[in-house]
Amino acid sequence: MTRAERRRMEKQARKEPVYTLTQSQIDAIKRDAILAKREELKASIAKEMNAHIEKEWAARVEAMSGETEEERMLKVLCLLMAVPAKILCEKFHWKPITDENDRRSRLMQFSEAVVNEVNRICGDDELDIRKISQEAYEKYGVRYEVK
Repeated sequence: MTRAERRRMEKQARKEPVYTLTQSQIDAIKRDAILAKREELKASIAKEMNAHIEKEWAARVEAMSGETEEERMLKVLCLLMAVPAKILCEKFHWKPITDENDRRSRLMQFSEAVVNEVNRICGDDELDIRKISQEAYEKYGVRYEVK
């Protein structure tokens, strides 16, 4: 065996190099690895959150949009009906509707009365909405204004 072959064999048989590190160097390496992983996770979470926010925003826009003005108005009316029902049940302790055929339910009677009044107002083309607001203020002391 020649000298070159022997050197090649020694190189192959050599073990991996051994490094001597102090505890502070090991701690610095760990800290750098943790910081790098933290930044990677932050970026990943931010990307996921932005995607979720965009998806949720699109769903909300879809929920409030419509092809015709009538569709949009009906969606807004659904919202305007849901808010008083929630408040009447939560704040004034009205009982929720458990059976949709229960005509004695105050919440059902209230909802039907509001729907009937809105349908009456929307069905009359000659009715002025401003007069309805003024009448509510004069008779019941409640004024709703758009500002």
